[in-house]
Amino acid sequence: MGREAVHASSPAAGGAVHEALTAQAALARATGMVMALVPCTAETARRILLEAARAAGTTREHMSLAAAAMLRSGTRTDSPLQQSLRSAMAHAQALTDPLPGATAAMLPGASVLRRHLNHLRAARRRTMDAPEDPALRAELEDAGYSLCLLTGQRSVHRALLTAEQAVATQRLPSVEPN
Repeated sequence: MGREAVHASSPAAGGAVHEALTAQAALARATGMVMALVPCTAETARRILLEAARAAGTTREHMSLAAAAMLRSGTRTDSPLQQSLRSAMAHAQALTDPLPGATAAMLPGASVLRRHLNHLRAARRRTMDAPEDPALRAELEDAGYSLCLLTGQRSVHRALLTAEQAVATQRLPSVEPN
């Protein structure tokens, strides 16, 4: 039996592997939850978690474990980690500049936007239910990307707001000036 096999089967190695898998699962779960809540891409969600961790003076792994536990329990406390995460998510939502030249005239019709909005909303709900599922996170990312392309926005959050506003505006009756 080689030296690696002895070390891999030791209790200390097993604990380290378990801890790494737990941290990886927590990062996947926290990433999915942030993606669904903001909404944003997986890359942006991981960046939000890293920004929140830095602000709280901890690691992204520790923030992910805390975020996964916090989001799973659904309880709201004012812990520094939770405050940091909420702040980082709000900051990400505020940094949403439209693409240059994106105008309402370029938007597709209300039925197309509504169909894509419904797809994004359904993907968000499913991801909230199982944020650790990579297929659901990929579906949410694809739905967000499609909406970004349709609305000419750089962020999923801004694309969602733009599409919702366009659909709502198209539902309003036109007002003729006197």
